[in-house]
Amino acid sequence: MMTKPKKVVANLLKNSLHTIVGIDLLATGMILLTNRRYFFWPPWPAWVMEAENDIAVGLIGIVIGLGMIYWAVSTKKSIDLNRRLISTASAYFTLLAATEILHGIFAQLRTPHMYTSGLSELIMVLITLYMAKNSPTNHDDR
Repeated sequence: MMTKPKKVVANLLKNSLHTIVGIDLLATGMILLTNRRYFFWPPWPAWVMEAENDIAVGLIGIVIGLGMIYWAVSTKKSIDLNRRLISTASAYFTLLAATEILHGIFAQLRTPHMYTSGLSELIMVLITLYMAKNSPTNHDDR
């Protein structure tokens, strides 16, 4: 019989994509929560920067990240929860990727830009789409 910590580690490794995406969401959410001026520079109107630098954006990343890690550790896998987590994570990463890539495109020369962050977020979008394609469904139970 496997001890509880060993079972948790086994579940985390078995569901490694959920674990990786969860950790990335958790880290991204913490960065956005603690750095309230992460998104900067026009062409965005001030209200867009205020919305994206809002505490809610960081909290969403943290909550979804913890949800992904919870799902990875859980012994009873909720298909509905998995679908909601993956679709929310994908939308979250898409918003960040679009903002950061557009910032890089429109930033003036010789000023800081966000191409690298945008590319990283775009890769996470692709990973979440892959997860959505290969995640368990109700049809797998038949």
